[in-house]
Amino acid sequence: MNKIKNLTVRSMTGFGTAACDKENYKITIEIKSVNNRYKDVSAHLPMGLRSLEQVINDCLNKYSLRGKIDIYVNFIDKTGDSNSITVDRNLVSSYQKALTKIAGIINSEPLSGNMSIHELIALSAYPGILTREDKIPDIESLRDDFINTLEGALAVFLQMKLTEGKNLCHDILYRIDIIRKKTGCLCELNPAIVEKYRQNLITTLGEYLNANDIDQTRIIQEAAIYAEKTNYTEETTRLKSHLDQFEQTLKACGNIGRKLDFIVQEMNREINTIASKANSSQAGQLVVDVKGEIEKIREQIQNIE
Repeated sequence: MNKIKNLTVRSMTGFGTAACDKENYKITIEIKSVNNRYKDVSAHLPMGLRSLEQVINDCLNKYSLRGKIDIYVNFIDKTGDSNSITVDRNLVSSYQKALTKIAGIINSEPLSGNMSIHELIALSAYPGILTREDKIPDIESLRDDFINTLEGALAVFLQMKLTEGKNLCHDILYRIDIIRKKTGCLCELNPAIVEKYRQNLITTLGEYLNANDIDQTRIIQEAAIYAEKTNYTEETTRLKSHLDQFEQTLKACGNIGRKLDFIVQEMNREINTIASKANSSQAGQLVVDVKGEIEKIREQIQNIE
């Protein structure tokens, strides 16, 4: 469809990943997003890289994004000394003294000074004795690689959002065309509805009066009143205008989802008014069809950024 060729509509659903594999470390960044009314960013980084969270926010702020966005960062230190185990000597001594007292209470003889390997292993399992300390990486040395990896993941992420956005537009524009055709049929029906009422009025009066007794002026007046009550020309005109605005908004950049949602609400308002005025089974069926398409469009645009 030519209409969607140059559109930049983005879906709120997307996924992107990129990696930087160097001699001393490897950085992997994964980005995914789902629908959300507002922009909600959650960055999941290793403790040693928490200071780079602002870098993530700065990169994302360059794009007009909306949705629930999760960013996962994985860092692998290849130097072999990325972490170390420390021993709390004072805590070990305290536990040993406590265990000696317990043994003295239970047994006639307290524990000897030399502990077996099994006793040492058991002692080391007590909370706080052994602590793993992660080595904090040199942030400045890997900052550029981190930013490049993040930009790479964002590029894949945004491309997927654009692809999904075009798929959404293809379906939405197809339904817009259906609504245009149905609205055109409603416009054509309007005069026919009034004429049918006029003919029914003449037929009904003719059953009770002689043809010569029928007041044609009265018929014209009644038909005019009926036409005024059932005339939905203004509503179909506004509905067509909303369709035009909708298509124009699809061509715009930035966060257009909320504006599209507002236009769809207005479209729904007009078709409901038409439904209350259109005293015709044929027009009623057209209204039902249009309302069905508007609802499908409303569901689709909930995923547009």
